[in-house]
Amino acid sequence: MLLPLTWARGLERSPGRDAEATELETLWSQTLDEAPQLVVLWGRRRVGKTFLLSHFVQGKRALFFGATQQAEAVELRRFAEAIARDLGQGALELGGGSFASWEAALRFVAALARQEPLVVVLDEVPYLAQSTRGFASIVQVVWDHLRPGTRLMLALTGSAVGTIELMLGPGGALRGRPTLAKRLDPLPAPRARVFLPRLSAPAFLEAYAACGGYPLHLRRWDPEVSTEANLVRLAATPGGLLFEDALGILREELPDVGGYPRILAAIGRGRTRQSEIADEAAQRIEHPLEVLVHSGFVRRSVALGSPRRTRPLYEIDDPYLAFWFSVLYSDAAQIGGGQGRAVLRRRREQWQKHLGWVFEELSRQHAAQLVASRELPEDLVVGRWWSTTGPAVEVDVLGMRGARSVLLGGAKWQERPLGQGEIVQLLAKAAAVPSPIDELLLVLWGRGGLEPQLRSEQVRGYDLDQMLGFDRLGGDQP
Repeated sequence: MLLPLTWARGLERSPGRDAEATELETLWSQTLDEAPQLVVLWGRRRVGKTFLLSHFVQGKRALFFGATQQAEAVELRRFAEAIARDLGQGALELGGGSFASWEAALRFVAALARQEPLVVVLDEVPYLAQSTRGFASIVQVVWDHLRPGTRLMLALTGSAVGTIELMLGPGGALRGRPTLAKRLDPLPAPRARVFLPRLSAPAFLEAYAACGGYPLHLRRWDPEVSTEANLVRLAATPGGLLFEDALGILREELPDVGGYPRILAAIGRGRTRQSEIADEAAQRIEHPLEVLVHSGFVRRSVALGSPRRTRPLYEIDDPYLAFWFSVLYSDAAQIGGGQGRAVLRRRREQWQKHLGWVFEELSRQHAAQLVASRELPEDLVVGRWWSTTGPAVEVDVLGMRGARSVLLGGAKWQERPLGQGEIVQLLAKAAAVPSPIDELLLVLWGRGGLEPQLRSEQVRGYDLDQMLGFDRLGGDQP
């Protein structure tokens, strides 16, 4: 990607990433004080790495280079062209007009940064690592031998998460070098709402349940039409972004062999124990399941307070991918054949179940925020709980202080406010949780909150607007 020669003056906001943008600006201030900064940002496709950095470099002397999957000589020629376009032909002519190696190219931009402060962004560095053997060690050598007075910020990005983590990990050439090494994950719902601020809270959660925390997906969602119309256009039409994007996200990180889509589809159909997943996928899953967990696509969960050896449950750790594999995957051929509307009608129950799961996830995130802000006792550990012996009991949110259960929470995706019936249902689970105290704190999360007359010091309720209250640390507001 080659961005224009002249960057617009004045930093535009990078929606949903205010905290990260502030970090970068702080490092830039240090660069101006002759303290070079090496930044590494990585994360799966569509999380907004390029968007964040393209906004950050506005108003700065900057070179933005997007790598492609071409030969080293082609990439070096493209890099020289980027210098001419972003910094001017005169800057390139100082280096002789071309580069024989990446070491020469990087030493040249370092020399330019001794004249004036300079940001250099190398976007999709894993592509350069493919075409140039030892690329990370070349960066290391150049970085370790920068001359005094070099005002350079070098930012490396990558969507191949495993490749970047190898560069940074034990034995990696860049281990210990970056001033900032940060993985960008899809945005949580409160920070993602900045992309669709005009939607009501329920309509936004429906959009988030389909799009996940991917900025591009959220930008394509039309707030002027219904959820159903958006789902038809984006998810149930051949070529629709939500229909096409899932496998591309997976291919960036996962090998073609290993049966990963079958495993994810089994989890999407509600198979959460390892034996169930293996039976549904009809293959050995030990290694590919570990790869999915390490890559962040699948989450391994145990009930809060359970012994370490408790058998875990496995869930897709991404609302968009969970939507794709629970609602779309089984009928992808029918969608490709133009029957998307019929598929959405037939899969309505799965869609509603998925919405309920996203809402429960949000309730646990909100509980953690309440603890962090001290609206709930700060010594609580909160999480999900389910029985591992005896009758099946599941608690959406359990809060523990040490070995004692002190908070019992429930979440329901229903329009009407929660009432006495939901409180009774929640209290019925109290005897099953680990070592409950006599006066449990009850917390209920509902789309419409809790009936006001039922609230007290020991019974609290939160509605969806409160759950989507913008992240205090992120500072994002519509």
